Formats: sequence, structure tokens, C-alpha cells
Amino acid sequence: MNNLIKAELFKLRKDRVFRTLLLILAASAVAFPFMFYFDNLSDGDSQTPAIEYLSEALTGNGFIIKFGVSILAGFFIANEYSTGVMKTIASSGSSRGRLFLAKLTGFSVGGMLLSLVFPVILMLTASLLSGFGQLPEEASAYYIVRVAGLTLLYAASFSAVAALFATMLTESGKSIGFSIIFFMMIDWILNVIGSYIPFFKTLYDYSIFKLLGGIGKWRLESGDMTAIWLVPLLTIALSGLLGYLVYRRKEIK
Repeated sequence: MNNLIKAELFKLRKDRVFRTLLLILAASAVAFPFMFYFDNLSDGDSQTPAIEYLSEALTGNGFIIKFGVSILAGFFIANEYSTGVMKTIASSGSSRGRLFLAKLTGFSVGGMLLSLVFPVILMLTASLLSGFGQLPEEASAYYIVRVAGLTLLYAASFSAVAALFATMLTESGKSIGFSIIFFMMIDWILNVIGSYIPFFKTLYDYSIFKLLGGIGKWRLESGDMTAIWLVPLLTIALSGLLGYLVYRRKEIK
């Protein structure tokens, strides 16, 4: 099992799409605070501390996670069906359960790395330019650690969902297109249906799609703490199980 995971992580490091996404996000994270730094400098305005950049970055990072895992799944998972790589892997002698788990692990690591690049590099760059700043009084002492942990966890949960779609569709274009449309539309769809059927409103309220927007809050209420940690874990388990069942029954050509 360890060798299978190592093989997937090796392919992840060599994946051009993954490295391109990392480079684009890193360059954007560096350019963004520099742009505002020189703009404020020319206008004579006070500089924005890094903690405020981080707060704003976490809002946009949800879109980065959704688009990032959708694109990566199309090339890292679905593309292997059309190129014949998946057929070679499936005939290697390892069980399909092990193969899928290794693939999901490697892909999830990629999704988690993509989720951290922009906010971390943005915060470091802004800290060098204008200082870190002070956390608001309502923020908990371990705010940064909590946000980092939740970002990784939600990236893994969205990766599990994207991996399920990629396994079902097996074509990179279809996988990317469907995943992006799904992630962009699911909030609206569940809200519309939920206005008529209360169950779907509750389902949305306790889904990764809504809870993702709350990971950057300065302080989480005790009632929110359980859901915001437990829901992504359940999503990973359910999506992983469904992905395995699809992969086990799929005829790989």
C-alpha cells in the first residue's frame, strides 16, 4: 500500500498541470499584496496588515479549492482512463480498493497543497511588506492553526467529491466541466429546492458547500464547532466509498 501511495505522490510531483496551478497561485499571491502596497504608498494611505489580507484571501480561497480540485481531477484521475494508464494500473495485481485509496490519497494531497499556496504565500508576502498586524479581540488564540487545519480538511473533502466525478466520467474534459458547474451551482440549487422542501435546506446548512464559507470566522461558536469539523470527514468517507464502488464495478478499457 505504501508503494502505491508513493507512486501516486511521485506522479503528483511530476504532473505539469499541478505544478502550473501551484506556480499561478504562488505568483498571484505575491503580486496581490505588492500591487496594493505600491498603490497605498503612492496615495499616502496606511498599509494593510497581513492578517487583513488573510481574512480576505480565505473568502476567495473557496473558489480556488473548487476550481483547483476540478482541474486537477480531470488530468490526474480522469485523463488516466483515456491514456491507458488506469488499465495498466488495474492489471498490476493490486486490489481495486488499494488502487483507488492510493489514487485518492495522492490526489487529495494535491488538492490540499493547492488550498494552502495562495493564503500562506499571501500572508508571508504581506507580512514582509507591512507587518502581520493584530488579531481582533474576538479571534481565538489558535486562529491561524485552526484555519490551516480546516482549509486542509475542506480541500480533502472537495477532492473526494471531485475524485468521485472523475471516476464516474473518465474523460478529463467532461470531468472538469461537470465538477466546476456542480461546485458553482450546487449552493443555488439546494437553496432553491430548500425553499420548497425544508429537508434540502437543512442538508445545505450541514454540507461542505455552506460550511466552507465559515472556516475563516474569527471565532466559532460551540454549536458550530462539531459540524464544521465532522461534516467534511463524513463527506470524505461517503465520497470515498461511492468512488470505490464505482471504480470496482467499472470496466477499464
